[in-house]
Amino acid sequence: MLSDAVDVLIIGAGPTGAAAARLLTAWGHDVLVIDRPGGDAGRLAESIPPSADKILRTIGALDGVRAAGFLPWRGNTVWWANQPPRIETFPAEAVGYQVVRREFDRVLRTLAASAGTRIEEGRVVDVRLTQTLDASSSITIEHGSGGVRDVHVRIVIDASGRAGAIARHGLRILDATRRTVALAASWQHRDRWAIEDDSHTMVASYPGGWAWSVPIDSVARQFTVMVDPGRSELAKGAPSKDIYLNELAKVAPFVPLLAGAELLDTPWGADASEYTASRYAGPGFLLVGDAGSAINPLSSFGVKKAMASGWLAAIAAHTALTNAAMAERAFAFFDRRERAVAGAAAQQAARFAAEAATETNHPFWLARSARADDSVDELDPDVDALARDPRVLAAFADLKTRTTIRLVAGPTARVEPRSAVRGREIVMDDHLVNESWPDGLRYLRGVDLVAMMTHAPRHREVGPLFEALQSSSPGLELPNFLGALSVLLANGSLRYE
Repeated sequence: MLSDAVDVLIIGAGPTGAAAARLLTAWGHDVLVIDRPGGDAGRLAESIPPSADKILRTIGALDGVRAAGFLPWRGNTVWWANQPPRIETFPAEAVGYQVVRREFDRVLRTLAASAGTRIEEGRVVDVRLTQTLDASSSITIEHGSGGVRDVHVRIVIDASGRAGAIARHGLRILDATRRTVALAASWQHRDRWAIEDDSHTMVASYPGGWAWSVPIDSVARQFTVMVDPGRSELAKGAPSKDIYLNELAKVAPFVPLLAGAELLDTPWGADASEYTASRYAGPGFLLVGDAGSAINPLSSFGVKKAMASGWLAAIAAHTALTNAAMAERAFAFFDRRERAVAGAAAQQAARFAAEAATETNHPFWLARSARADDSVDELDPDVDALARDPRVLAAFADLKTRTTIRLVAGPTARVEPRSAVRGREIVMDDHLVNESWPDGLRYLRGVDLVAMMTHAPRHREVGPLFEALQSSSPGLELPNFLGALSVLLANGSLRYE
């Protein structure tokens, strides 16, 4: 049996694995990616939001994705629950991408390979993880030619998606009452699709599920229905085409659109169930992207979330490989952030389901509208909710009446070191910690809260305080400064002397 040794082995070359691989290779690490041949799930058409440009730029893929010529995504046409139909149009300068996943994945995989990453086709058949971060794991790989070899690796990144090469060994948490299958097929219209903008993603709910449609070229669209396999004809073994057409006929807004369209291929199915993990990191491994958690496709953030997860995994792995003293903190930081992403997505999906449940008491929606655990760590404060918070509004109104201010730190506010991303590393950095933010927060709408706590007691007027913060944060805008100051007054981090 042949053997090999690498810094990082990545299982899977989808958006998650390719993002992590490209970065780690560029940062000087020896990276090997093991990728299985794609299946039907690669045919699924998905929408990637305009906000994904930031992560695409960060992983060095924005130019490549733009050059690939994917269809633009300019907004959504939505029929949801008992609400009136609505058209959601993105700002003119904000355009997303309508992609077929296997084509999008190929772009990212090519970019990773061009950075020097070794990508091999194969199958992981055995994983023997280290019990400490300073030792190597052993991975057995079987190649298509029949050859088998062991790879000794310092860090394993499981980016194998639903296959869960590592995650499936006791780490995955799946709620069997919310199993979901996506049934998809492509349609071509002999004329043009009767919607305001052909680039739009169309989304509609119905009593037993929901459906969406994404353009795949200038004349064809993919229509997908999301159903519970236990509450549909799938459980009875009916032909997939019959089930698909039967479910699609229940989506009232789509029926007239499909009246003049031709079905182009045989409908196919893919598991679309949501799940999480009991932990996302441990000695020698990281569960990344869909290997760790799968969010509801309703959010349209699945691919963006996958790439962001790959970026953060690369930073955690790079930190562990270059600074052993920070390895445990880096992996713990990754675990907490992935847990928060999954929790926030689940809460959003539950809100969508609760809206649909107002139209019908169908078990599909009732099962998905309840959250078993609402105690979800927030990635960042909800600034829109803070802007509506009566306490913040009252603090702002009071602030406007004062000609002078005498501010001191509140009794529960303190500045403490917390893990944070700085460049390509996870470091310990000062954060403002209080009852509202027990895990600490450094920035709120671009305002440095630690600097705010330092400068606020030194100034007796709002204007000079703003100017002091501007000197350390060029480009700081007055509304954001006033909003952050009002929040700190409202949550007791600052108080009047």
